[in-house]
Amino acid sequence: MITKLLIVNAAVLLVYMSAWFAVAYKLKRIDVVDAAWGSGFALVGWVSLILEPSGRSLVIAILTTLWSSRLTRHIAQRLRKKRDPRYEDSSSKWKGNFWRRAYLSIYLLQGALVWLISLPIMIAAGELRDVATIGFYATAGTIIWAIGAGFEAVADKQLHDFVADPANKGKVMDKGLWAYSRHPNYFGELVLWYGIAVFSFPSAHWYVAFIGPIVLSLTIIFVSGIPPIERRRKNDPAYQEYAKRVSPLVPLPKISH
Repeated sequence: MITKLLIVNAAVLLVYMSAWFAVAYKLKRIDVVDAAWGSGFALVGWVSLILEPSGRSLVIAILTTLWSSRLTRHIAQRLRKKRDPRYEDSSSKWKGNFWRRAYLSIYLLQGALVWLISLPIMIAAGELRDVATIGFYATAGTIIWAIGAGFEAVADKQLHDFVADPANKGKVMDKGLWAYSRHPNYFGELVLWYGIAVFSFPSAHWYVAFIGPIVLSLTIIFVSGIPPIERRRKNDPAYQEYAKRVSPLVPLPKISH
């Protein structure tokens, strides 16, 4: 059952990301991949539910859809205003066929990441086929998911409102959740994915499910989440002062000097 879910979802994501690449090519914008990111997880959730229906799979599909809908809407609003500098910076160093490189190193790579991070969805669907009950771990996972999703949504809203105010131009966002973490939205996202992984605890292969949020954690902390943002602000004195007193990810009390 697990093998079928892994293979079918990999094929579906290949088609899905290829379709988004076609959109990017037409618009001549690599960064539309960010709009594809969140919805890819919801797609895995519903495909898994269709292939292996269960109460847990239904809850996970609903949760991933709620999260991805808000995230996709938030990203789409941001992309309408400006291009994402992360992709501008990285692609400026490319050599050879630009769009082939974009397809392989951005779209297919992100599709593979969606598949890896979605392992808890597929493990829960393939090995926990109790249709009648949800169970303790699914309830616990839902609570953890709700905490993370709420944290991410509040952080994004606070940042959006801050940036939208012309009086804050050039200033550093250090209010609300951003007073305790430099990247509270990423913290919330990690928490909600560990919540999804908790659904798989009754499975014999629960440890495989945790590969997903661990991969996401490593990606956010060391690769394409926090590092590019921190690099862009390395010559900003106000941000560097902010960085000295506020935790990079996990919300902690402010450090006084």
